[in-house]
Amino acid sequence: MAKEWIIGNETAKQMLARVVKERPLLLLPHPLHRVPLSVNNIVEIAGPSPSAKTEILIQMVANCILPKDRNGVEYGGLERPVLFIDLDCRLDVFRLSQILKLRIAKANKKTGVGCEYDDVEVFKESMNRFSYTRCYNSFEFLAALKTLRYTLEKGRTLNVSGKEFRVLMIDNIGAFYWIDRGLSSLPQRNPNRKNACLQTVFETVVNEISKLLLLHPMLVLATKTVTSQVKSSYSRRGSGWSNIMYREYMPSIWQSFVTHRILVRASNDKRNVQNHVCYLAEWLLPALNVLDEFVVVDSGIFASI
Repeated sequence: MAKEWIIGNETAKQMLARVVKERPLLLLPHPLHRVPLSVNNIVEIAGPSPSAKTEILIQMVANCILPKDRNGVEYGGLERPVLFIDLDCRLDVFRLSQILKLRIAKANKKTGVGCEYDDVEVFKESMNRFSYTRCYNSFEFLAALKTLRYTLEKGRTLNVSGKEFRVLMIDNIGAFYWIDRGLSSLPQRNPNRKNACLQTVFETVVNEISKLLLLHPMLVLATKTVTSQVKSSYSRRGSGWSNIMYREYMPSIWQSFVTHRILVRASNDKRNVQNHVCYLAEWLLPALNVLDEFVVVDSGIFASI
């Protein structure tokens, strides 16, 4: 088998077909729909608070864990497990269950074959694909990352979900920034050990995620709260952005690790769409000259136009 792999030959068309099959592109919901993403992409969802960043993650969770179809009913999900690491400790699980129940009920109503029993079973099946971890400091976050590989291997051995994880979500990657930055000013007790500071923490974070992706290719979605300032590494000038600039504060090792970045915020024009606040989204990496508008409703996120 190894010899066949070494001496094997394939055309470019065959290679592309194999890679796309092994690592398919993921079609994400609005407002992440404009850029095709695949496993091993690191997507940063940046924006001030509030700007619906966590809501985008919840919408993505629902799309992943819902089944594709059951008993002739199309639910439109990816039927994939999700790993969610909550660093803000503010995830509203009730909100996730609300979106799931509304989407399940809508799909059953559309076909006219659903019943309350089916709703409950599909809801339970979906929630079994959702893995949630809450961390209260960087040390717990690093411990969670270090144990993920063992957890995934154990799950694969026991065939818990039947399918491999394809999405890792982190909310919010900069939650402990000021605490870790303050640690660098403390005196180092043991000169033979690395000082626990902001730089070493994120070096370890990037290293652990990289090692995890080598064995378990996944799409990584990480939110980041930003604040405005006079000078910034990225800004948006134009209708809707009102010349607002945002401060980049994450260490360079994380900035270079990110492969995609999208900036989201509430609209400045105070315009409500069907009694809902309108939000704006624009891709910074890759840079797209497109401004998307979206609203958050009970059943999820939808384009406002």
